[in-house]
Formats: sequence, C-alpha cells, structure tokens
Amino acid sequence: MAKIRTTWQPYKTDKSERLLQLTTALLFAERGLTKRELYYSITEYRADVADKKSEPSLNRKFERDKSDLRDSGILVQISNPQDAPEEQRYVITSDSFVWPAKTSLSPHQLQLLNLASQAWSMASLSSEVNQGLIKLRSLGLQPAEADLVGLAPKFKTHEPAFMPLNKAIDERYEVTFNYRRQDEQVKPRRVQPWQLQNISGQWLLVCFDVDKKEVRNFLLKRIVSKVTAVQLDHELINFEAPDATELQSAIEDLATHTAKQVATIKVNKDSSAWFHFHLDEKQDTELNFEYMDLNLLAEELSVFALDIKVLSPRELDEAIRAGFEKVASDHA
Repeated sequence: MAKIRTTWQPYKTDKSERLLQLTTALLFAERGLTKRELYYSITEYRADVADKKSEPSLNRKFERDKSDLRDSGILVQISNPQDAPEEQRYVITSDSFVWPAKTSLSPHQLQLLNLASQAWSMASLSSEVNQGLIKLRSLGLQPAEADLVGLAPKFKTHEPAFMPLNKAIDERYEVTFNYRRQDEQVKPRRVQPWQLQNISGQWLLVCFDVDKKEVRNFLLKRIVSKVTAVQLDHELINFEAPDATELQSAIEDLATHTAKQVATIKVNKDSSAWFHFHLDEKQDTELNFEYMDLNLLAEELSVFALDIKVLSPRELDEAIRAGFEKVASDHA
C-alpha cells in the first residue's frame, strides 16, 4: 500500500536552481566531477543524501536533470567511459556551452536580461544570474540607458499549494491533497500533476486524477490541506511525462470551458476597485474577464461590493448578495 509522506515545509529550492547549480559546478570543475562529488556539492542532492534517499533514487534524479539540460542544449557526458563506474567523471562538452558565433545582443535585449535578473532579486538565484550578466558585459555588451527602472517584476502567488505542486510537476511524482468542492464537501485527491495555469488570477492545476482515471482541473484556492508526495517503500511514485498531444488537448479543453464563463462588471472611477484592477483614464469602466469558479469569484469581488456593479452573469450578483446575507444571518 502506498505510504504518504506527512511532513511538509515550503521548498527553498526549485528545479531551475538545481540545474543552474549543476551546470555551474561542472563548468568550474576542469576535470569534471564524479557522481559522489556532485551528490555532495549540489544543495538538493546533498539534502537527499542526508534524508538517506537510495542511490537508485539519486541516480534517477540525476539522469532526469541531465535530460533536461540536454533539452536546453547543454550536453553532460562522461569524460572517460573506460573508468570504473565510481571513478567516472561528468563534464559539460565545450561545444555545447559556448557563446554562438557571430551572435550579439542589442543594448535593449541586454536591458531585458537585466530586468529578468532583477525579477529573481528575492530568490536564491540572484547572485548566479547576476554573474551571467557580468559575463555578458565581459563580451563587450553594454546595457541601454535605464529608462525602465522600477519595472522589474516580482512573480508571487499566495497559494500555499503552489510551490509543492510546482516541484512535483518538475520532478514528475504523484501527490495527494484534500479538496473542498463547491458543495463544501472535502474529498481526498491523488493526482499526477501536469501543469499550473492562471485564469484571470485564479490558479488551477491541470492533472491526471489517479482514482478517477481521467484528466481533471483543481483550483489551488480549494486545496485545504498540505500537498504531500505519495511514497511506496520510502520511494516517490514517479510517472511518465504526459504526451504532448494529450497535454495540449487538456489545455484546449480548459480554454474552451473558460471562454464560456465571462463576467462583466462596471467599476466606479477612482475607487478601490478601480486601482485594484489597474484601470486608467483611457479605459472604459466596464471590465470583462474569464473565471473558473463563480463562488470563489464572488468571494473575491465582495471586498469591492460598494465599488462595482455586476452586469453579468446574474448568478454572480446573486452569489455576492447571498454571501453578505449569510454573514448577516450568522451574526444576527
């Protein structure tokens, strides 16, 4: 019987950071590195060793990382296949990690790279990304004038399930969580997570439901427990990446579904809602957007009830009204 890992904590690293650390380690190790050296030098590998993960499990993760790097054009291979397995050293081939001949970046393109690095400013990748920009500058490239100062984005989500699901998608392992349906019933779900999507601010998971044996979508806001990895004999239960056609079909079905669910509201000018939705003088006061869950949308819009008027659908206006009536009844 599958065993469920009960401990959970926010992940401090993600796959992109691990791949960057792996690439950096191999580039700076002139003679290459053995698996043992890699497992004790890469943060997440080292954590797996400390958790007493089995060698086959470590090797599978390493092979997946090599495959992902290869897909990015970075080839990791054994320097001398004739060496004993424990002595074999891994290197990045020089021709797979060089600045393409006759390739140059314009000042504007370099500026966009600089903005991208600033977007990581709250993450542990910032120093490595900045080192990359320093290398670009060493090639004689100069950034454009700082006319976009202050525009560097920060990518945030307030959903606790986001990071563990994102990690499970990267590592392709099954997870379980409790899900609150629209009828308020809470049901356990066991899924193979495929992709995270954002529909007008509502994050959802596209996945394969193991118990239902079908592709499903789950809103992260309705996940009411910690996301836990499914294990069997202390090993994660991995799954094959979904077929590209199957994943595309699932996303197209989702797009078709959401295209039919459009809300229209009228926003009072210069109100809290006006600024919340980033409207300006040139925009109309009517706002249209797609949604996945009408009740969740009603909860979110109820904060701006005095600043907006729901034009459609009628059910959205009724849901907002019902929410206030319930609050009044509960406190009567």
